[in-house]
Amino acid sequence: MIHDSPTPVLRDDALYLGDNGRCFCHRINHAGMTALYTGHDLSGQPVHRVTEADQREARRMGVTLACEGCRR
Repeated sequence: MIHDSPTPVLRDDALYLGDNGRCFCHRINHAGMTALYTGHDLSGQPVHRVTEADQREARRMGVTLACEGCRR
């Protein structure tokens, strides 16, 4: 029996927002397997890739978006 290896859908050069505004990178222990391989959080909602516009808006509000696991 042949099994294809799953392919991550999150980019390694991006940050993402998920459940309750959680910010994370692509690392499996930061994103979680569901988000890493499906692009959706455990509730089934799609994760949002943080854009430059998102970063600018966050900075305007005095917030720095960074991975909660590694601060990247």
